Amino acid sequence: MSTARGVPPSLADSLPRDISVAAHAIGPLDELVEEARQLDFSLPSGLESAIDKRRREYLAGRISAGHALRQLLGPAALEGEIVGDDDDVPRWPEGVVGSISHGAGFGFAAVASTDRYRGLGVDVERVVSSRQAGRLGARVLNEHEMSLRQGSGGLSEAEMFTLVFSAKESAYKALFPRYRQVLGFSDVELERREAGDGDAGCGELRLRTRVAREGGAVRRLVGWYALTGDQADDSAGGASRVWVVVAIPSRDYRGRAFPEFSARRGP
Repeated sequence: MSTARGVPPSLADSLPRDISVAAHAIGPLDELVEEARQLDFSLPSGLESAIDKRRREYLAGRISAGHALRQLLGPAALEGEIVGDDDDVPRWPEGVVGSISHGAGFGFAAVASTDRYRGLGVDVERVVSSRQAGRLGARVLNEHEMSLRQGSGGLSEAEMFTLVFSAKESAYKALFPRYRQVLGFSDVELERREAGDGDAGCGELRLRTRVAREGGAVRRLVGWYALTGDQADDSAGGASRVWVVVAIPSRDYRGRAFPEFSARRGP
């Protein structure tokens, strides 16, 4: 199992051991401020006058990142706030890549060593309603991605839409800090989904994109996903969530579900 705090076990159990993840509920502001203080950081001055929702999301995301870093590097890993650069990309400690997300009531972060991964991206989303999936599907999914709904254990249209959306968001977060290239939904394709032990609710992903700044070279990414909760009220999107981690692996990476993803074909 990877090092995890507050992350659904179905996701944590599928991740490689060298990726550290953490999640934190977006709770009351005073509680988040206190936990941030314990991690030796506070709200930046630019957010002190922001709306309550923005401040809570920021703190939950940074708290998650702080716990993930401490799990990866030890108790003294985080010294102060994880600030962003001019493109609002978090500046991680030397030798670390990572990503922060906040949504569906949670902050969520993943970090790993640059010796193993060239980039990481994470995302957490509420599963949309069937109506939303039908209305927006053509903007996000291509025909091949829709066909993946049936493979290795079926997903509903709403679950598949949300999974692909979240995977592409995560891929963008993994790619942008490295290539500084703006991507649309059509620029990243989910090539393959492999359900874990036949369970469609978790598993591995493979994605691809073309990097314009490298002459259109194809870059492949790997990912892991989990669906949690119960979509009891489909008309409102229910309580289900999709959690995704996407990585640009180093050349010696070999995925468990995708052993052919080797140094020859890696990025």
